[in-house]
Amino acid sequence: MRTVIIGLLLFITALAIVYFKHSNRQLLIELHASQAERDELNSEWSQLLLEESTLVMHSRVEQIATQELQMRAPVDDEMIWVEGKKIE
Repeated sequence: MRTVIIGLLLFITALAIVYFKHSNRQLLIELHASQAERDELNSEWSQLLLEESTLVMHSRVEQIATQELQMRAPVDDEMIWVEGKKIE
């Protein structure tokens, strides 16, 4: 009777070890996937910050041109279209 109980406990322990190892592997796979997603999002964030700084720079130039230099976009009757020759 005692050996049956010990054998049953050993069997349950072995199943628990297999289950926890499997769970650990699954969590490790999920961790690596999350880290890869994080790296991709960080890269995208860096690109967005660079794009934002470029857009801010253009709006700053436009602001200086309109406010300090009193520049404006020409209206249609102020534009002159020049047709060039094709250079080969």
